Amino acid sequence: MNELDAADQMLQAAHLYYIDNLTQAEIAKVLGVSRPSVSRLLTRAREEGIVQVTIIPWRQRDAALEDRICRRFNLRGAIVVRTASGTNSAAIRQGIGLGAASHLMKLFQPNDVIGIGRGRTLAELAAAMRPPDEPMNLTIVQLLGDVSAQHDESLGRELTRQLAANFGGQAYYVTAPALVDNAEVRDMLMNSAAIRAATQLYPTVRIALVGIGEIEKSPLVLGGLINNDEVALLRQQGIIGDICGYFFDTDGQFRSTLFDNRAIGITLDELRRCEYVVAVAGGADKVTPLLGVLRSGVVNFLVSDQVTTAQLLNREPDAASA
Repeated sequence: MNELDAADQMLQAAHLYYIDNLTQAEIAKVLGVSRPSVSRLLTRAREEGIVQVTIIPWRQRDAALEDRICRRFNLRGAIVVRTASGTNSAAIRQGIGLGAASHLMKLFQPNDVIGIGRGRTLAELAAAMRPPDEPMNLTIVQLLGDVSAQHDESLGRELTRQLAANFGGQAYYVTAPALVDNAEVRDMLMNSAAIRAATQLYPTVRIALVGIGEIEKSPLVLGGLINNDEVALLRQQGIIGDICGYFFDTDGQFRSTLFDNRAIGITLDELRRCEYVVAVAGGADKVTPLLGVLRSGVVNFLVSDQVTTAQLLNREPDAASA
């Protein structure tokens, strides 16, 4: 076969495959060649530019929802990631992490002090953050003690380690449980040299990355730091979730509980003073606790998916539609 015939055969194979939607096996019969030969013809057609693939840019973020949620809750910013409808919770978490990581990193500045909490969606976000070309000399500090003695990729210690490793930064850990038995134990631990190395950084945290959970499924509960009877008491008080060990109701009011002065980590006042407090969460079970924490005013930046964000907006009508 001469070069002209070969070129014509390549064009014919490309047309049959991409325009007429024939399979490679069907094209092989038409051309009288083997199926691997058809595959090579199609590969060559792409390599030589005979076949050119044009993809309409996919809007990874929902700008309209971002604008609405920021105006509704007076946020400094939001990243609302488009995820496939009907996906399960794990897929939603992964979609948020992959979709938001590069955008959220734009908030980071050289020499920043970044605080990080715990949670599965936050773990996906931290895993998706790729090291920048230039070192940023970040300091990563754990915001709350851990919730379990067993290893888990969503633990605060692990997220602190991973984020520091990704950015080549220094990590500071809170080597204690998130909640302890009483205020005396808390004060003793908070004054220990090992923990003070981390807690003395809290006033300098510029960006706090936190997970938000529904109270029954909170890592504090799943890790055994809060038992079922205590969950029932919290529910009786109207508690729907916590942020860094501080419990709030659906109106966004932080409530006094039996866990007052028992959290090992950042104080609520220190958290409020951060320039950015970024809540990272998505899924149907996150709507109610996200609504409460957004109403509290502590969180000023949201990272979520479009379905969760739309449900938040439906639950919080603006003044014109109320």
